[in-house]
Amino acid sequence: MMKKATFSLLLALASATPAAAAPAEAAPAPAEPIYGVWIRGGHQQKLEFFDCDGKLCARGVFPPPPPGQQPMLILRHAARTEANRWKGDLFNPENGKIYIGIITLDSPTQLTLTGCLIAFLCQSESWSKVPGEPAPSQKTPTSRRRN
Repeated sequence: MMKKATFSLLLALASATPAAAAPAEAAPAPAEPIYGVWIRGGHQQKLEFFDCDGKLCARGVFPPPPPGQQPMLILRHAARTEANRWKGDLFNPENGKIYIGIITLDSPTQLTLTGCLIAFLCQSESWSKVPGEPAPSQKTPTSRRRN
């Protein structure tokens, strides 16, 4: 009898509870803290980090490109390897070579950009987020970019 009473109580509660509402549309996820404009420590070079098809890319925004040209894509399709860390192709416009690029977000305002020829021949640079320069609000197509 106890089992029947418990079952009846559960059935009554279930029928009294309104049907689960359809899930509300999720609010857009906040932009990654890495998105935005960063400046190289001790230099004037600036990179803008942005989403490119779900990966992390960066283009040179200072010095600005010549009139009529798009900013050069420096970091290409870096995949997240762990929290606050990405790995992708890093283009060096000074010599035209592509290196292994590792980006580590050290804090919301500091990142380390490491370029490696091979796993143990690496060079790292510190970059600081430029205050007041917002992250891009939408994906930027990479097909029109100059590589």
